[in-house]
Parts: sequence; C-alpha cells; structure tokens
Amino acid sequence: MDIEAVDTIAGMTFSLAVPALAKIFLYLLVVVLAAAVISPPAYWLFHAQLDFPFYRYFSRIAQIAAIVLLGPLLLWLRVRSFAEFGLSRNPRKYRDLAAGFFLAFLPVLLLGAGYLWFGLYKVKPELLPGVLVRIALTACVVAAVEEFLFRGVLLGLSVRALGRIPAAVGVSLIFAAVHFLKPAKLPDATVSWWSGFAQIPRVAGNLPPAELLAGGFLSLVVVGLILSLAALRTRSLFLPIGLHAGWVFGQQGLQWLAKSRIRPEDALLPWIGPNVVSGAVPTGIVPLGLLLLTGGMVWFYLRDATASPDRS
Repeated sequence: MDIEAVDTIAGMTFSLAVPALAKIFLYLLVVVLAAAVISPPAYWLFHAQLDFPFYRYFSRIAQIAAIVLLGPLLLWLRVRSFAEFGLSRNPRKYRDLAAGFFLAFLPVLLLGAGYLWFGLYKVKPELLPGVLVRIALTACVVAAVEEFLFRGVLLGLSVRALGRIPAAVGVSLIFAAVHFLKPAKLPDATVSWWSGFAQIPRVAGNLPPAELLAGGFLSLVVVGLILSLAALRTRSLFLPIGLHAGWVFGQQGLQWLAKSRIRPEDALLPWIGPNVVSGAVPTGIVPLGLLLLTGGMVWFYLRDATASPDRS
C-alpha cells in the first residue's frame, strides 16, 4: 500500500471519528440539561418522603439520564458492533474481571490497614452492613457505565482519530476533569424551575483548593491511563470494569469502616492528603504510589495474559 493510500484511509478514519466524538460531547451536554430540567419536579414530588437536599436530586438524575441516554447515543452513532470501538470477544472475561477487582482492591486494603496501624484512621463505633451492600452495587454500576462510556466508546473512537497513545492520554485527562464537575453541596432555601440550572455554575465553586485539586487530578489521570492500558491490551472492558469496581469498593469501603483522625486534613501533605471528589479519590504521594503499584501489577498480568494462546 502506497503512502497516498495510507493518508487517504487515515483521513477517512479521522473524518468519521471526529463527528462521533462531537456527538458524545453533545450527549454529555444533554445529560446535564436533563438533570437541570427534571430535578425540580422530582424534588417537589419526592421531597416529603426522602427529605434529600436538592443538589442530590440533581446529581442522581444526571446519573440516571446518563444511563438512559446511552441507548439513543449508540443509535445516533450507528453502532452495529462493539468491534467499531476496537473491542472483541474475550474468552477470559471472568478471569479478567476478577483479576482487575483484586489488583485494584488489595492495594487499597493495604493502604487502609496502614492508616489504621499508624492511628491515622479509627474504626467507626457503629457499622451498618446495609451500607456496604449499597457500596458494592454502586461500585458495579459506576464501573460498568463509566468504562463503557470512557474506555469503550470514547477511547475506541479517539484511537481511530488520534492513535493509541494520544487517545489514552486525552481520554484520561477528560476522565479526570469530568470527576470534578460535581454540584456544590449547598442547601437551597426554595426550589424553583431555575434551581437546576443554578447548580451548573456552582461546579466551579465546588472545586477543592489548588494543591488538592492537582493531587486528585493526577491520581485520576493515573487511574485513567491504567484503565486505558487494560482496555487496549485486552480489546475488552472486563479488566477495566474489574479494576474500576475494585477501586470504588475499596475506597468507599474504607470510608464506611473508619474515619480519618488527621487534623487538619492536609497536615501530612504531600505524603497523605484528604480525599477529594465526594471522598472517593485519595491525594498524596503514598496513595499515588499504590496506584502505580496497581499499574505495575496490571502490566505484568497483561504481559502474561496477552502471551497466552487463548487470548483473542
């Protein structure tokens, strides 16, 4: 194949992938607008029974809208097969899923044990088992939805347009940034039709201080790169879903089990810092080192797995 033909194919791939990426960003915009429009009537309808603050309605409806609108997004993208995202059948899917969970969960367990051993955390006096069940369900749903959107759709289309390494870096940066787009936990004295739209500019006021923002962003970028590596090397989402679920379950499980005794919260920076993004993303050199440990273990796992003859 001559150079001109290669350039033509690359140009066609780029021209097909870029409009698809634009549709994904429009999908995210529609999710936010749906949350802004639907959250006030949902608040009026359920507030007497649930008594949740308004920002929680906005956040939950945004999550529900993201799931519900995935189907229309795939139809709009004219997706006929997951192969269009660079995904293929994985005969080791259950092994990858379990391996991903434990490769992510065990370093978090080690981190939590260290916190308790050195007295940085203390076990809570009352533990509600039902909360742990909710955490497990959250880990499964969040991992499946986010991995399908980021490492499936977005990464797959970006690889077609940009190549593997630029796509992995770009999607990881977007993945990190999106996690900070959370409504501020501010009470609303009254809720009107415009209250949902008022939540949108509050995102900027909900950002943590610069040092913690940088630490949390770096941790999330590393997470995104590890997940991208897992997806690209296996051509499947089972390993990334397992990793993501292990991190969510481990971190939220630690918050369920114990409470930080570090006062002030940033007293041990840069080694250990407070969690950001709803208490789910650790900051500091020590947690970052454990993330890199997971990345190293994933690398060795993939080196062995991709050499296996049953890996498609």
